[in-house]
Amino acid sequence: MVTIVNQCCSLLFLDFIKHQVTKSRKWNFNYPMGKSFEDKHAKIDIVMGSTVHDEFLAGVSMSLLMLIHEKAKQQNINVPLDLLFCGISMKDKHREDNIHTDHENDEELKGTPLIKVLGILNSDWNHETDGGGFEHDDNIYKLKPGDFLIFDPKVKHRAEDIKSDKKRIAIDWTLNNG
Repeated sequence: MVTIVNQCCSLLFLDFIKHQVTKSRKWNFNYPMGKSFEDKHAKIDIVMGSTVHDEFLAGVSMSLLMLIHEKAKQQNINVPLDLLFCGISMKDKHREDNIHTDHENDEELKGTPLIKVLGILNSDWNHETDGGGFEHDDNIYKLKPGDFLIFDPKVKHRAEDIKSDKKRIAIDWTLNNG
């Protein structure tokens, strides 16, 4: 099941975060693990467990997560704040996303109830013209700027194909839901 929390933050805040990540020097091509380079996409690991890879982006991303948490609470939706992972990914129309699950092989997370929160940082993203929605358990969810999805990362999911020449920049957090 996917829950959408609408209008969690201003578009100006999304623009600010997008600007910060586009000038970052911490992009990598490690994901998806085990795939050839041609099948990988750019990602910034911000927080992985107790390791913070970028202190500034960690602070900014936690500020955004707090806004999402507060907006979700107003809608009687629980978004825990026990952070396990935060990352930012960049995809475009030249990379089709594979259907996958997250954290299957993370031994330290076995048995931990997880949820993931995901949203697009592009304040001008339009699902109709740009594509890049979110597929979860065979359902497509349109992503609007300022809206965030909450879902079970252990259920098969993927980014819907991107139609435009824009780079879709998304942020996601994995949270302990225990």
